Amino acid sequence: MVAITLAHYQSGPDLSIEKKEPALKPNTIQTDSCNQAGAICEIPSNISNLGSEIVVPAKSSLIKSATVVGLGTLLSRVAGLVRDQVTAFYFGAGPIADAFFVAFRIPNFLRRLLAEGALTPAFIPVFTQRMKDQGINGAAKLYKGTFGLLSLFLIILTIVGIIIAPLIVTAMAPGFRENPAQFELTVLLTRVLFPYILLMSLTALAMGALNSLGRFTIPALGPVALNIAMIIGAVILSPRLSTPIMGLAAGALLGGILQLAIQLPLLKKAGPFLGLTFRFKDPAIWRMIKLMIPAALGGAAYQISILLNTLLVSFLPKGSVSWLYYADRLMQFPLGIFSIALATAVLPALSRQSATGDHEGFRKTISGTVGLQFFITIPAMVGLIVMSKTLVELLFQRGNFDQISSVQTAKALWAYVLGLPFLSGVSLLARAFYSRANTKTPALIAAICLAIGLVASAILMFPLKHVGLALASSITSFLNFIWLAWLLRKRSDLAFRPMIKQCLSYIIWAIIMGAALWPLYAFSSSSTLERLGRILIGLILGPAIYFGLAFVFHCPHLAPFKSLISKLKRIIKR
Repeated sequence: MVAITLAHYQSGPDLSIEKKEPALKPNTIQTDSCNQAGAICEIPSNISNLGSEIVVPAKSSLIKSATVVGLGTLLSRVAGLVRDQVTAFYFGAGPIADAFFVAFRIPNFLRRLLAEGALTPAFIPVFTQRMKDQGINGAAKLYKGTFGLLSLFLIILTIVGIIIAPLIVTAMAPGFRENPAQFELTVLLTRVLFPYILLMSLTALAMGALNSLGRFTIPALGPVALNIAMIIGAVILSPRLSTPIMGLAAGALLGGILQLAIQLPLLKKAGPFLGLTFRFKDPAIWRMIKLMIPAALGGAAYQISILLNTLLVSFLPKGSVSWLYYADRLMQFPLGIFSIALATAVLPALSRQSATGDHEGFRKTISGTVGLQFFITIPAMVGLIVMSKTLVELLFQRGNFDQISSVQTAKALWAYVLGLPFLSGVSLLARAFYSRANTKTPALIAAICLAIGLVASAILMFPLKHVGLALASSITSFLNFIWLAWLLRKRSDLAFRPMIKQCLSYIIWAIIMGAALWPLYAFSSSSTLERLGRILIGLILGPAIYFGLAFVFHCPHLAPFKSLISKLKRIIKR
């Protein structure tokens, strides 16, 4: 899903600013406090010009950080895939699975709204500025004060959520009231899962601090613990419980605890970060809260659209919630491995460049990373479209997950992945605005995108059912990306035209790749081994064709991959 954000600079939420910022000389912060934190305040040379127009990420701490996050996310996605396979096997795509996915969506909605949508964008720029001004001790005081106030707020929120769970479920999935047993199960699961928001928000805060300090490995591995815990819950706990699906919910809570716990030793090693205070008078905390409110409003618009889609899908045939869930999970695989990894790594870099007035470095960083993510996500989109049915059959069609569920999930996947490049692009462009402590204008654009998305959902769900809801999500992502890119271009923060030219090349290469792969997936197979073979051939042949064309036409975005391959060769030789 997409976090809807926009630009807002010091002048306020003006959507048509034409005044350009003058290019400022890059600076490097060299203070004792930075050295204490492992020289994290040193601004990397993370972009280089290759050619007259295109800027791409080169050898840099940004690429290294993104690689670390990407590998961690790859492990997480693999574990998540196994988790989804286990869930599909044990619970299929019926009323019980739908009840769990709706209940789990509630704390996830709050997590994305409060932790990822508001807290992280507001915390990292303020934390980075505090590190620059007061060093590691000042940053630690800010962290502990934020941890204390956030914990207090989330405990109250959790208690209230548990009490009013029936009202929340009624608002989210009113169609479930037609099946009293399903409704009661969803309420019970919601109450069990509500503390998840407390655990995940505190985890997001810890991860934001560690990322700002240049630590990416352990935070990137955190979601692996969640997926492993949920697998254990489904396989070991579920068969022993009178309500088996409760084992999956218990696993989710255990995973939340583990995700937070593994961050703490690294925080302790980084500085005096452990502990909590209630620093109501700290101006930095109030500045962060001030930034969080519009960020939350902007994030809320998109998350509300997700909840309203949940409301709409509750009126569709049974299994629709699960079909959309599994399709979204498959789309999230390439999104998480590369795009979110790059977005996670780029926010601290952009925050440092913004804090030191390095406007040219800022422009090159965001332009290069957006171009690079298009280079990856466009062929990923085409590949998922071509392989969709075979991929779903291979991964999920067993146990209670039947052929009908495979077909319906594959249809939803088609609709979702059409928006993959734009969803990825929004994730990166959002960081450009967050790094400038920009959280006001997003609320305005988010409201507009929400309205458009809801109209599209209401129109498309009648002829296309659940597929219409997925397609509406892709339309919203496209509009959101275009608007954000236009605003950045107006501020001279994005090299838009060169990026468009490159994207046209990527689309052509991806279409050639898709045409070559299509015969492999034009027919069905009942053999799991045959499906696996066809998927493996596609995963080898597809990238070979695409990257081969990129090599022949001297694509500048191959540079980071060439650098990575060279490093791997040196490691192997050792």
